[in-house]
Amino acid sequence: MTRVFLLLLAALICAPAAFAQSSDKDYSFYEFYVGYAHMRAYNNADHFDRGGRATFNGSCVDLIDDRTGYNGFTAEFNQNVHRNIGIVTSFTGTFDDVGYVDRLSGRTFDASVQRYDLMIGPRFNWRTHAVTPFAHALFGVTHLRASFDTPLLSGKKTDTGFGMALGGGLDIHAAEHVDIRPIMFDYVPSWLDSRRQDNFRAGAGIKIK
Repeated sequence: MTRVFLLLLAALICAPAAFAQSSDKDYSFYEFYVGYAHMRAYNNADHFDRGGRATFNGSCVDLIDDRTGYNGFTAEFNQNVHRNIGIVTSFTGTFDDVGYVDRLSGRTFDASVQRYDLMIGPRFNWRTHAVTPFAHALFGVTHLRASFDTPLLSGKKTDTGFGMALGGGLDIHAAEHVDIRPIMFDYVPSWLDSRRQDNFRAGAGIKIK
């Protein structure tokens, strides 16, 4: 995963040379962003234990559904179709080592969890000389994968469903081709295991124009 992050960062640094534009515009046609992401999201326990029907050593396991913290990255490509309107493609990968607690026995089952969100949608920018606040509505898919240290018989290990990201942030103009994004915050509902989960995501990073 570190290699992927470094490759994305290298691509962002080289992007301005590939997408040069005239200097009479106060915005770029193409923008690339990469940064840190933190999510508070549900662990999807009810899916992984099949609604309390998964087993361990012959006994049923009912894992407790709970919200936990995930850390990772967000990478974006934004094509501005107007001074104030862009189309954003966003990919977020976040990861955590999660302890799933069995409601029946009190036992904790440790797992390495990966969460991926791939979304696209419109972004509205309020451009000024120094800063650009923005808001967006993104739509796509959420994929969650868990690798349990202790095998759970009949337990599902992955889940994919519809996801959204509704939020915004602030870009500070640091140089001609570089903005600093000190904050981006999203409400990220996802529909996994046929139920809505209310998740939240915050991040910060660098945008290359």
